[in-house]
Amino acid sequence: MNIDSLFIEFVHALCVNFGVVLTPFFRLITFIGEKSWLFLLICLVLCLNKKTRWIGVTAILAIFMGWLLADYGVKPLIDRPRPYTIDTLYISYWELAGAIPETNSSMPSGHTLGVAAFFISFFITSKKSWRKNIMTIGIIMTTLMILSRTYLMHHYLTDCLVGVLLALVTSFIAKPIVKFIHRICKKYENIGIFKFILNFDVLGN
Repeated sequence: MNIDSLFIEFVHALCVNFGVVLTPFFRLITFIGEKSWLFLLICLVLCLNKKTRWIGVTAILAIFMGWLLADYGVKPLIDRPRPYTIDTLYISYWELAGAIPETNSSMPSGHTLGVAAFFISFFITSKKSWRKNIMTIGIIMTTLMILSRTYLMHHYLTDCLVGVLLALVTSFIAKPIVKFIHRICKKYENIGIFKFILNFDVLGN
């Protein structure tokens, strides 16, 4: 057995023994990660305060680049089928977990990529005093997303790990791009649009 098979057997055992509780819970986790809507909403809130604006912008860019890279690069290139679509045993596992269908290819996990990109970019752009808490919450949320996506038989473990790897790449690319944009805004801060970007704050700080 390889690592993907072993992990699927592990999450299936969770489903067999604790499915009454875990199935609705993991469906909720998957819903939270759908199109990264919750994390993008948090990013937009961060953008409303000039003290956290650039954190929010970096996270949005990291998530957006991850989506482009996954859906228009890696997924069509590798074209890996979903676990439940190619193995009769995994079909029964999928049915037990709720039989929720998914579209397109399996690798990478876009849900995992989105949550990881949000927390990684948040971590590398935030104050040092915040980072321990961000890292803790990020590890917990990413782990839950991985468990959710494999539990529902939508992904293999390696799909999720590739998602995390791509999140690292896009986050570390997004940071210097946003820093460059910030420098341009500072250089031309007397011009209306750049002044607005730098100083707009719903809290009036």
